[in-house]
Amino acid sequence: MKKPVIIGVGEIVWDCLPEKRALGGAPVNFAYHAMRLGADSYPVSAVGKDELGEETLSECRSYGLRTDFLQQNDLPTSRVMVSLDDRGIPTYRILENVAWDDLRATPEVLGVAGHADAVCWGSLAQRSEGSRAAILQIVDAAPTEALKVFDINLRQHYYDKAVIQASLERANILKLNEDELPAVLQMMSLDGIPAFVKQYGLDYLIYTCGAKDSEVYGPEGLISHIDTPRVEVVDTVGAGDSFTAAFVTAILQGEAPASAHARAVALSARVCQARGAMICD
Repeated sequence: MKKPVIIGVGEIVWDCLPEKRALGGAPVNFAYHAMRLGADSYPVSAVGKDELGEETLSECRSYGLRTDFLQQNDLPTSRVMVSLDDRGIPTYRILENVAWDDLRATPEVLGVAGHADAVCWGSLAQRSEGSRAAILQIVDAAPTEALKVFDINLRQHYYDKAVIQASLERANILKLNEDELPAVLQMMSLDGIPAFVKQYGLDYLIYTCGAKDSEVYGPEGLISHIDTPRVEVVDTVGAGDSFTAAFVTAILQGEAPASAHARAVALSARVCQARGAMICD
């Protein structure tokens, strides 16, 4: 079977955790797990022409990630200060005016997007006008039949209705959590998940509710409900990104939605049991 081509586009950061610094950012986490699950995956982002940028490229290669579409510019490489509560739930302080705020839709990036089987993006990297335009251009370059996955990842104040609306209009898969769902329903004046799926013509809406459960919905309603496994949580950094990667990769590999959901739950539980987003087992 041909490997699916999967793109994660947006921020690449160094998560500065209490005990160590770890490479992260939703798109690179997503691309990493998709690669580990058998996809030909590409993170699309930008780093600085600085020492940390060079370290980022080297670290990506050490994980086996392709760096073909990691751009370099004169802004600093991104850092995120992460604090954890007593349940391992992270809070983020995201530094501004960093390299991925000047992400470009280069001809090379648009070329790989043009034959992608899936492209995944979120809201954070759209906080600057230039990066927002580039991300939407990359999504629009993907084939009509591709999975267009909006893993919303609301962070701090870095989103508004126009940003969310433009991405929802392009997505056929939406993933959000228990904090994001009510905020977005209110923002879009929608009454519940079925109305959401219908309004935007989604193939799947994935709703995760932390340690409780997760659900997958389609046009026909609820497809799959799985209780979250009880595990000893180290931290939840990157768990949602691994969930998305497992679900999308499984769908592209021909699995049924319920089976893809089960794979996503299992992988995200494993990520929660390790420090940082990129597990190597």
